[in-house]
Amino acid sequence: MLARARPGEAYRESNFDVRLKASGRDDLVLICLDDLIENLGVLEITESRGDRTARSRTLTRCVTALTALEMGIDREAELASSLMQFYGAAKGLLLDSIRTIDLAKITQLRGDLREIAEAFRAAKLGALPA
Repeated sequence: MLARARPGEAYRESNFDVRLKASGRDDLVLICLDDLIENLGVLEITESRGDRTARSRTLTRCVTALTALEMGIDREAELASSLMQFYGAAKGLLLDSIRTIDLAKITQLRGDLREIAEAFRAAKLGALPA
């Protein structure tokens, strides 16, 4: 039914589900980061179109991804407190965006998340056996 009403959204959801099912534990952080980055881009588009319904759905997906990232932080890791603070501030920005979106801050957040994702990817590649 979703595929008929909103085929793009149905594709994104099925793509996300397949990636989750096919992934290992180490991939989940990257999947959540990639999903969040993608949805922040969708948020920028929905805002430029003035589509409040799509904006609401997209904000919900973004906050859900951030919550998953927060819950998945290894509290013993060296960067745990920094990540908690960053994700908390990002969630605050998104919740503030329910009323008014600051696209410059959303764009900056997207860039910061890309850097984090690149660092996680590099760390994962470095951890692979030779």
